[in-house]
Amino acid sequence: MLLKLGLSLLILPLLVLMGAWGVEYSEVSSCIYEGGSYDYLLGECLMDQQGIFVPFAERYPLLVSTSLWASCAGLVFTIVGLYKGAS
Repeated sequence: MLLKLGLSLLILPLLVLMGAWGVEYSEVSSCIYEGGSYDYLLGECLMDQQGIFVPFAERYPLLVSTSLWASCAGLVFTIVGLYKGAS
């Protein structure tokens, strides 16, 4: 049980984080391909002016930190689950 919980906590938060980042990356990539500049604060493609770059972790600090801490907890649970299963 602890092993399944640990593996779930290890993998699922990172998949959610990568999914959120990937959706935004797709929008940015298509904007740049069309010749525009992406404004990360507004979340829109600008054709006539330069957009402001703000890192993903600064715009979504709760999502990033929660995902990473949940994965760390999942790693600990997985190690404990493997240790208990071996005994």
